[in-house]
Amino acid sequence: MPEEILILSVVAIIFGTTLIGLISFGIYRLVKAKIEQGNKGSGDIDPQFFRALGEFKKKTEKRLSNLEAIVTDLEEDQYLLSEDEANPEIEIESEDVRSADKESGGGNLRNMLNE
Repeated sequence: MPEEILILSVVAIIFGTTLIGLISFGIYRLVKAKIEQGNKGSGDIDPQFFRALGEFKKKTEKRLSNLEAIVTDLEEDQYLLSEDEANPEIEIESEDVRSADKESGGGNLRNMLNE
């Protein structure tokens, strides 16, 4: 049994040391790349990138204006439709119908609405 524990502990030490070495090497590469990127400076941006960015902005603004025009047209149509529905004709019941409702007991709801 002690031989198995010894072998397991040696393997664990080797695995742990290798893992820590790989992590340390990765961190070293990241730091080195960051330092090299800082030395280059940010003034080396390609002017073609700015042209492509400007074209993209123009296309996007054109698409947005087209969509806004479509939405505005739809909203105007809905407003005109709702305006027609908002002013329905009001029907007034005659006194004969009101008195018939009172006799049948349906006037309770009408009384609650009037209050």
